[in-house]
Amino acid sequence: MTGFPSIGWPLTSLPGLPVGIIVVAVGVSIGIVISLARAAAGTGRGRFRRRGWLADLIHDGRARSGAAWAKSRDLRPLVVSGPVPGRLVLGRSGRRWVAAELAQSVIVVGPTQSHKTTGFAVPALLEWEGPVVATSVKTDLVRDTLAWREGRGQVWLYDPTGSTGLPSARWSPLAASRTWEGARRTAAGLCGTARSHAGGPAEADFWFALAAKLLAPLLLAAACGGRSMADVVRWVDEQEVDEVVTLLEMAGAAQALQAARATWMREERQRSSVYTTAEAVLEAFADPTVAASAAWSEIDPGRLLDGGTHTLFACAPAHEQRRLQPVFAALVDQVLASAYDLVTRSGRPLSPPLLVVLDEAANIAPLADLDTLAATAAGHGIQLVTVWQDMAQITARYGERAATVVNNHRAKVVLSGISDPGTLEHVSRLVGEEEFSQASTTNDRQGGRSTTQSQSSRRLAPADALRRIQPGHGVLVYGHLPPCRLRLRPWYADARLSARARPDPAR
Repeated sequence: MTGFPSIGWPLTSLPGLPVGIIVVAVGVSIGIVISLARAAAGTGRGRFRRRGWLADLIHDGRARSGAAWAKSRDLRPLVVSGPVPGRLVLGRSGRRWVAAELAQSVIVVGPTQSHKTTGFAVPALLEWEGPVVATSVKTDLVRDTLAWREGRGQVWLYDPTGSTGLPSARWSPLAASRTWEGARRTAAGLCGTARSHAGGPAEADFWFALAAKLLAPLLLAAACGGRSMADVVRWVDEQEVDEVVTLLEMAGAAQALQAARATWMREERQRSSVYTTAEAVLEAFADPTVAASAAWSEIDPGRLLDGGTHTLFACAPAHEQRRLQPVFAALVDQVLASAYDLVTRSGRPLSPPLLVVLDEAANIAPLADLDTLAATAAGHGIQLVTVWQDMAQITARYGERAATVVNNHRAKVVLSGISDPGTLEHVSRLVGEEEFSQASTTNDRQGGRSTTQSQSSRRLAPADALRRIQPGHGVLVYGHLPPCRLRLRPWYADARLSARARPDPAR
């Protein structure tokens, strides 16, 4: 139970428990059970040795209903002897490694310094045999895994602001906008992310939907006409018509032209509002640095998913997250759309599976349909991992869908140091309550004694105990299995992982 203060709560340490006899009816009379307890203790005073078989029976949960910490036998579906292709190692439970089942979505919740990166994300990338997409605000994720991943396959680093100090690959949404369907999907993704970030009344949905209808023809015109995102930004700023019409007519895009004209024919004030919304969506591409990074595309989702061990990193500093969210979300969406299309064409899940690690999932690349992705990723051969600070982050981003987002992740890993009351309460309730028998002895005026039995319950993991879990430890709630204590594997404390993260002894 190392790392878990007050979790486990031995039955004999319950505050206020009188000195008496603890008994459990196991198909025999109460008198026989009392005799066995006294015999186990060897004192005849109603106490029992913690090592006796009766004490074990009472304490390990088999003689009571309610929640209980997982035993080795409960975790058999998750236990592995080491890294297994296609299965993500979550950590250690006791001496055993536990891993998510094939491509089952994982959510990790923990604040800064809870070892999310060093104990979870970095080991995942160092062990994964297959393609990887990883978003992060921390340069150490790239620094500690780049050399190993480069030795396994091709690596793209998308870092438009230069936060890592490493060369950045170029990427443009136009790469996926060469068809009307692709342009519409790209526009919807850009606007969906911007909408979720903007907040505001439900009426705003209307304007973002119209902005997507405007942007789709512009994206198609630019993609087919050899233009760039800088041109799309210019067209929106100037409400350009003639150049767009010419390019769409040359491309034979009648549907796109019809959609564009629907915007151009709107009443002036409504049209102005649509263009203003589109300007907000494209705000990041108005930055010359970002525009330069989108001049053309070097990142190729088809190459990433060709069956090799390739890697796509997407990094942005914390202070740039807000304005770059639509860009990063569109990049991840493009890769996921390519993966889904590939699975649809082949009729089978990706092999090897694609690992998608979304660190700071609420900020750097918030996906509009994350709840759906978490539910369907496994069937497409996508191992999804989302990382959050607390439940409040998820609620702020997804509102009423927050509970669905969490529920659709089969594995839930909660780490140390959380101070958000809502998160602690949610996890404590999720872990459940244990039930136990409590004996109460009273003395009457005539010197007689009577003993009564009652059923009591308490939280298996109270909120204060969850908050005080030691760094590097956590709680795993997995599907229908009992909750289990988990110990992470910091890469620097594991000889094999350390050799992969730091292959050059001089570093």
